[in-house]
Order: sequence, then C-alpha cells, then structure tokens
Amino acid sequence: MKQAGVTPKEAAAIAEGARWAGLDETHHGYVREYLHQSPAEWMFCCGSACDPCVLTIRRAVDKARELLDLGPLEG
Repeated sequence: MKQAGVTPKEAAAIAEGARWAGLDETHHGYVREYLHQSPAEWMFCCGSACDPCVLTIRRAVDKARELLDLGPLEG
C-alpha cells in the first residue's frame, strides 16, 4: 500500500512495526503519524481498553524506528 508523505523504506518499516505489534493494516496511519513525534504529544493511556491502545501503537512506532535506525523516542 502506497502511503503519502513517506519513503518506501519508511512505509515498509511502518508496516513491519505494525505487524510486529499486532496492529491491523487499518491502523498503520497511527504509526505513520507518530513516527517522528515525541510521545509526550500523543502517548496518553486512559486505561479504557481502547482499540488500539496507545501502548500497542508505541510498540509499533518503536519497532519501526528501530528498523529505520532512528533510535528510541524520548519522552
């Protein structure tokens, strides 16, 4: 699937990170959106069993960043 605003390498890392974290393809947009944002801007778990939970999205983002050699997000 072609993703606007990302390189093919980023798209592959997003897809693999999402798959690794157990996110459905329909949730790749979350990973793409948060790939370069500080978790302080979006990482708020409310404890209400949201689907997907930001903790799962965080795992996907972290994996995608690892695959891209970007290092972990701070915050």
